[in-house]
Amino acid sequence: MITRTRRSTFAGAVALAAMLTATGCIDADSGTQAGGVGAAAVDSGDATADTVDTSVADSAVAENQVSTVDLDELDIDESDAVSINLDGSTASSDSGDVSIDGSTVTITAAGTYSLTGTLDDGDVIVDAGDDDDVIVILDGVDITNTDGSALAVMNADDATILLADGATNELTDGAAYVFPDAETDEPNAALFSTSDLVIAGDGALTVTGAFNDGITSKDSLTIASGTISVVAVDDGVRGKDDVTIDGGSITIDAGGDGIKSDNADEVDRGHVHITGGDVDVTAGDDGIQAATDVVISGGDVSIDAGHSSGEGRALQGDVLVAISGGTVDAVAVDDAVHSNDTVAIDGGTITLAAGDDGVHGDLAVTIGGGSVTITDAFEGIEAEVITIDDGLIDITSDDDGLNVASSEESATTGPALEAPTDAPDGAEPPTGSPARGGVGPGAGPGSEAVGDHYIYINGGTVLITITGDLAEQGDGVDANGHVEMTGGLVVVSGPTDTRNSAVDYSGGTFVMTGGTFIGTNVDGRNSEGIGTGSTQPSLYVTTGAKLVAGTLVHITDSDGEALVTFEPQNDFSVIVFSSPDLVGGESYDVYLGGSVDGDSDTDLHDGSTYVAGELAGTVTATVSA
Repeated sequence: MITRTRRSTFAGAVALAAMLTATGCIDADSGTQAGGVGAAAVDSGDATADTVDTSVADSAVAENQVSTVDLDELDIDESDAVSINLDGSTASSDSGDVSIDGSTVTITAAGTYSLTGTLDDGDVIVDAGDDDDVIVILDGVDITNTDGSALAVMNADDATILLADGATNELTDGAAYVFPDAETDEPNAALFSTSDLVIAGDGALTVTGAFNDGITSKDSLTIASGTISVVAVDDGVRGKDDVTIDGGSITIDAGGDGIKSDNADEVDRGHVHITGGDVDVTAGDDGIQAATDVVISGGDVSIDAGHSSGEGRALQGDVLVAISGGTVDAVAVDDAVHSNDTVAIDGGTITLAAGDDGVHGDLAVTIGGGSVTITDAFEGIEAEVITIDDGLIDITSDDDGLNVASSEESATTGPALEAPTDAPDGAEPPTGSPARGGVGPGAGPGSEAVGDHYIYINGGTVLITITGDLAEQGDGVDANGHVEMTGGLVVVSGPTDTRNSAVDYSGGTFVMTGGTFIGTNVDGRNSEGIGTGSTQPSLYVTTGAKLVAGTLVHITDSDGEALVTFEPQNDFSVIVFSSPDLVGGESYDVYLGGSVDGDSDTDLHDGSTYVAGELAGTVTATVSA
């Protein structure tokens, strides 16, 4: 949560308020003022807040085939393990289930095998039966193979890599593999498996993939525990059917994707699940990429994505990105969180910075809980339908804070990507690289057709600040369609240019039946207030002259009871306000300037002591029914 400190603007605000009172520049309207839209409400068909599915995350998780590991059920008796001693260019073992050919060690049967020592230029291969479960204990090994994988499970039912307590292990492959023929292209990772692979234990493992990937399983890959470091020229950790991280400390530095599951042929596969652990990813392309779902329900996830490709996303789920717990701290050159279908956030603490959208769902974004802070983005949250039922959402964006538009339109009119301001050095994309989503600047009201695009706000707190980084800025809430607000709190420090607004729904509707909305912007031809069809009263106030950022807006009823004290973060000359506390036809006093004691996390100073500025005017609340 970001705490904004109070700016001292008392003297200037008092003088300006006196001028406004004297000249009569303050004005109230019903939300359909000159330059705005007074269109009648349109039929939203079946797309209502009641029918938007906010349980999509739970449903997807239940339908996925998820790998689960109970370490207590693994038959691991280290005292009975077969010993394999690695010694430079050779190895030794007393077991007939272990064959040694120079510096190549091959395990051929089910069982538990404990490896120690060093192979300077060799490999360990598991080539057991189809029904064999093999457990390999790494107890202080250092394996380097200059022309292939360091450790490869070529055949087994299930394979487990157990990192012995307190042991440090290293697996390193070569930059160029030697395959037996032109048709063979596997193994292709420093640690490779054709079978389900589990990595567990309390030891440490460092994997260096100089040829391709660091760790790869062609089936499921589960990391249950351990301290694991992966450096790879391409993908860091890849499980074809799924990647599940339940614990451990995982650090990945990958030239391609950090964590990847790429089975797109089966609907219950191709997903990444993180339930626990500490995951730190630096990726040249996407941080976490899934052919179906990315699901985070726990753990601490940190991602820096796109420094090589110039268009990487932190979280990319082709079907779904669902976050219900844990922490996510992500920086991306492209979108920070992206789904080709739906993003669902029900919990967790999420901090994002993006060169394009903070959160993007081609079809839908639903937020039912948690904390989402977007510190830097071109657009904050974008989809065809956005539904906010609960949670704290704090957005700082150059263009629109919330934006609903056609996914085809947003995919083709986005900005040339730039790394966010808090990206590390070297994270700049190629000049002019195309965006993978987001509506670019200049798409003011009327430039896109109104369609079945909806913003539903039923609860939660939404804070939006539009930066002044663009010559033409964006809207706080931009609906190339319709806005329906039944509850919650929306606070907008809107644009300071004259082509955009705190809320923009030109050609569509903004129907408000509950909740509190307050926003500011500099008056212009596209300024809008609360729309027709609303049952809750509202105020639309113009000051006649631009006030500086930090000038307090204080509104009281005729008895002097405060309804709101707002500290806009941008210059403004328009105030839009709607609250359940307003009564249609009643008069309200608007004070500008003054001061308050203390700071605010929301720019609203509820409960603070307000030292009044000058009374700028009295306005009447109207219902835009």
